[in-house]
Amino acid sequence: MKRFGNQSKKIARWLRELSDLDLNRRSGTPETGNGAIAERINVLRERIPTSMLRHYDHLKSRGKRSVAPVIRGVCGSCHLAFPSGVLANLRRTRETLNVCINCGAFVYLVEQEVTNGRVGAVARSPKKIRSKRRNACASRSRQGKLGHAG
Repeated sequence: MKRFGNQSKKIARWLRELSDLDLNRRSGTPETGNGAIAERINVLRERIPTSMLRHYDHLKSRGKRSVAPVIRGVCGSCHLAFPSGVLANLRRTRETLNVCINCGAFVYLVEQEVTNGRVGAVARSPKKIRSKRRNACASRSRQGKLGHAG
């Protein structure tokens, strides 16, 4: 079982590298580096299991991102938010192979997200605002009662 987890980590890294190389090749790098990029792409395509490569190619052929980052809980391909439970599982298994539940792209957590351990200020700010509002409403209510009593 541990061996499968290690293999999954390798495949996830290979898919990310393949995606980056595909983007570099399409962006028009100089011809001298293009041969080396094509050779590395071929090596990676041989290492990645056929079923995953078919999925990668299928998404790419439809003009979608095959491999996308998850930033602040949002998929970089379809731009839909992950449910909190799925996001927690993604953080727990961040180095293994994961797939977006919405669009099917292979996803990975961005380093900033990994180091924070959770979304951070984005998740906390609405609670703080709500508590301030509650306190303001409560103090107005108390002032109103005092004003009526006096």
